[in-house]
Amino acid sequence: MTTRREFIQTLGSTGALLAGLDACGGGGKGSSSGGGTTPTPTPVPASPILVIVNIDGGYDWLNVTPPNAGTNLGVYQTKRATLGITNPALLTDLGSGMALNKDFTGMDTLHALGHVAWIPGIGMPNPNLSHFTCIDLWGQGAAVPAGNGWLGRFADTAFNPSGDVLRGLTVTPDLPVMLKGTTRSFVSITSAGGYVYPAYLLSTSTVPDAATLETGWGTALSASSADPGILAAAQAGKLFFDAQNNPAFGTGGTLTARTPTVPYPGDATYPVLKLSGAALSTSLSSQLKLIAQMIAAGLPAQVYFSRLSGWDTHSNQAVDHPNLQRALGGSIKAFYDDLATITTTAGLAQDRVMILAYSEFGRRVQENNGGTDHGTAGLAFCVGKSVKGGLYGGYPDLTSLDSNGNMKYTTDFRSLYATVLERWLGQAATATDTLLGSAYPRLGFL
Repeated sequence: MTTRREFIQTLGSTGALLAGLDACGGGGKGSSSGGGTTPTPTPVPASPILVIVNIDGGYDWLNVTPPNAGTNLGVYQTKRATLGITNPALLTDLGSGMALNKDFTGMDTLHALGHVAWIPGIGMPNPNLSHFTCIDLWGQGAAVPAGNGWLGRFADTAFNPSGDVLRGLTVTPDLPVMLKGTTRSFVSITSAGGYVYPAYLLSTSTVPDAATLETGWGTALSASSADPGILAAAQAGKLFFDAQNNPAFGTGGTLTARTPTVPYPGDATYPVLKLSGAALSTSLSSQLKLIAQMIAAGLPAQVYFSRLSGWDTHSNQAVDHPNLQRALGGSIKAFYDDLATITTTAGLAQDRVMILAYSEFGRRVQENNGGTDHGTAGLAFCVGKSVKGGLYGGYPDLTSLDSNGNMKYTTDFRSLYATVLERWLGQAATATDTLLGSAYPRLGFL
């Protein structure tokens, strides 16, 4: 059995390279403090790839990047008397009163390389504490929410109307609202065996027949149908067609086989264990391995969506949360390292990929019976060689909570989207503002 202390000792110490906090909560880039020099990021690539990691359930980021100085620390110690992470031996100092929990496996190394942009306090006006509602609000990402998502609207604008089906993929069996457009939507590939029929269409009564899926996708794409499922079904049919004719797929639409070059969480050789000594969850590992396989096979996807669930820690948080952190951080670090061994026609995969991780909300500051309740402002972060590492936005003031004891957000989540759309995915500034329904300040990590 690996104890918490043994685990920390295996990590060793990494220099607490720091990029500082943008006090305005806007677009300024992180500045160096704490004795480190932020490495120069690589230029944004000509053919960028965005990998979304949805941290599903509302993760308690206060125990991922807890305060370790100033007035926030005192409030945190009082309100997290049993669950708080305050021992300096368990933390990597990020500066500006913020630390990184070493259970978040591998993220201290990526931070020290200057490849992580941390965005604490990210949220929205008039927050909602329902998982379903807040997930949809994050997915829609609009000044005036509608029935489609910010990446779906990007697909509407950027994807070829009669092709590009492989350009937006999810490795989850569902199709979140984030990925639904008005004229285009993402499709799902959950295994190396090719595509799966979009799960949300199973309840749709007007599903096209096999002939439409295999040969009539073009007609369905151009058809004006009141049924939103027709379009995604047609795209799934086009994906099936592509799978039979794309060199990336072998016989029967199976992706070219690939063995990961590094161990991922859950693998027998992975050195980090759960607190109980068993292997970590393979959920996110499996998804990121599949994404790496698709990138290596040469699929033209520009955006991938993945998810790690289980973060609704109302109880047993002292055990569940460290294990979830190890699975999340370890999967991201393994994926990042694995990408360094993949060469694509547009360059090294690690140079082309940026990972964006987010959760629908944070947790309440006050602990409650071994867990934490739904909260508001959260933490998002981006990982990549083109990222200007550091802290962006303001860490919420824990001495000034709202009437429910929740944090007040410091950065609008649509500023993150605006930054990614314009500076990573290459949308013009005006087009970005149109996609989001308003102009939002850009963040300085790109």
